[in-house]
Amino acid sequence: MSDEIARGAPRERQTLHLPESKLESLREWALDGTGVTAAARVRDADGRIALVKNGWSDGWILPGGGVESGETTVEAARREVREETELNATIDAPLVVLKQSYVAAEDGEEWFTAEYVVYAARADGEIPDASRLGVAGEGISAARWFDRVPENLHDGELLRGYL
Repeated sequence: MSDEIARGAPRERQTLHLPESKLESLREWALDGTGVTAAARVRDADGRIALVKNGWSDGWILPGGGVESGETTVEAARREVREETELNATIDAPLVVLKQSYVAAEDGEEWFTAEYVVYAARADGEIPDASRLGVAGEGISAARWFDRVPENLHDGELLRGYL
């Protein structure tokens, strides 16, 4: 992780309290992988926002996911939007970078840190039925355009002001 990611974007801190089993499943990504996630706040010409639902989040989330080795955060955000919504997004400026601490819910021990960058993006088009979306195993259960950010936005307290 580095301050080179989304240079100039506001930084927020986030502490994620997760069960040790979930931390263990993320350990390889955080320690041997990039430890970086990229997402996009995709708006269309009418100002609507594209959001998705999956099996691990509470409510709607921004399309996004882990940055792969050799991939930039902008490339990852574009790829994830395409995989999760079938929209071809133009990725613009970064909106915020969350400096995340992953902590065991059982004892409060920090296991690792990561970064989550959110970009502004533009796209137009229809979002198909969820049965046609997502990469195998990611479990996108819904995706759609919203006229405004919904109340049940995952991490809404932290992200709402940037969306």
